[in-house]
Amino acid sequence: MSLLKRLFGKGEAAKPRVRVCVECGMPIEEHRDWCSILRGQHEMSRKAAGATDAP
Repeated sequence: MSLLKRLFGKGEAAKPRVRVCVECGMPIEEHRDWCSILRGQHEMSRKAAGATDAP
C-alpha cells in the first residue's frame, strides 16, 4: 500500500530540498571556510567586483 501512496502522492508533504556541497558534505548554508569550492566562489566574486571597478 505504501507504494500506491508514493505513486499518487498521498500521505506526507514533500520535504524541502537541501543543497549539499560536493567537497565538504555540508549544506550550502553551513559551508566550511576550508572548502576549496567556497574559496573559489569567493575569489570569482572578488574578481568580478574588481573587473567592474576598472575603467
